[in-house]
Amino acid sequence: MYEDHQVISIYRKAGKPDRVMEAYDNTLQLWKVQVESKYISTSFGNIHVLVAGPEDGEPMVLLHGFGFSSTVWLDTIEAVCTCYRVYAIDFPGDINKSISTRPIKSKEECAAWFAEVLDGLDIDRVHVCGHSFGGFIALVLAARLFSRIQKIIALAPGASLQPQSKEFFIRSLFAGLMPTTTRLTKFMDYMTGKGNSVNETIKNQFITGMQHALPRTRLFVSCLNDDELQLISNPVLLIIGDQDIQYNVNRAVERANKLIHNIEASIIPRTGHGLPLERPELVNDLILEFLGRKP
Repeated sequence: MYEDHQVISIYRKAGKPDRVMEAYDNTLQLWKVQVESKYISTSFGNIHVLVAGPEDGEPMVLLHGFGFSSTVWLDTIEAVCTCYRVYAIDFPGDINKSISTRPIKSKEECAAWFAEVLDGLDIDRVHVCGHSFGGFIALVLAARLFSRIQKIIALAPGASLQPQSKEFFIRSLFAGLMPTTTRLTKFMDYMTGKGNSVNETIKNQFITGMQHALPRTRLFVSCLNDDELQLISNPVLLIIGDQDIQYNVNRAVERANKLIHNIEASIIPRTGHGLPLERPELVNDLILEFLGRKP
C-alpha cells in the first residue's frame, strides 16, 4: 500500500532486541483481558496495536508515554474494555513493537499518521486517552483532527500546557545517556508521588528498554500555543497529579481552563507524574464517568 522505506532501528549499538521484546511480553502477560495483536500499514511504518473489548463497543484509543509502550495500560485496560472497543497503539519510533520507517517530525504529520491508523482500523470517530507524551499527542489531535475525535482524556499531558522544568529535562537526558539500573530506578521514583508505587514489571520493562534501546521519535513535547488550544472543541478531561514534576501544575490547569472551551480539569492529591499507574482505580472511575456522560 505504501512505498517501502528503510526500518529505523530503536536499538543501541550493543542492544539486544530479544531482551526488549521479552520485557514487553512479560508485562502483556499480566493483562487480565483477552487481547489481539495486529499491525496497521501506514506511510510512517507498520503500527502495532493491541485490541481488546467488545467488538460492538464504542472505539477508544490509548496512547502511552515516552520511553514506554502500550503494555503500560496494565491497570487501565480491564476497566475500560468492559464497555469500549479499546485500541492501545504503540507509537512509532518508541521502545515497542511498531516498525518505524519514516519519522513523525511535526504535529501536522502526527495528525496525518493518526488518521491513517484510524482508516486502517476502519474507525470513523474515536475517544482518545493519552498519558504524558500520549496526553500531548491527544491534545495535538484534538486541535488538528477534531472531526475524527469524540472525547479527549489527557492524563498528565507532558509539557503541552506549561514549559518543562529544567530539572526534569536534565534528569531525562542523563537517564538516556547513562541508563544504569540505579539511575533509571531513581528516575522512575522521582516521577512517582511520595508514598506511591508503580508495578515492578512495568518498571523493569522501562529499565530493560532504555538499556538496550532509545526512542528515535522526532516529535518532541512542546507547549501548544493559545491558538492551538482554542481550536479544541471536543470535550476534554484533564487530570494532573499535584506532585507532577514536569511543570507547574496549577499554572497548567489555569491555562487549560482559560483557553479550552469544553474542559473539565482536576488536580489529584498525593499523586505524581505516573497518574494511571499510581492511582488506577480513581483514574479509571474518572475516565468511565466522563466517557459515559451524554454530550
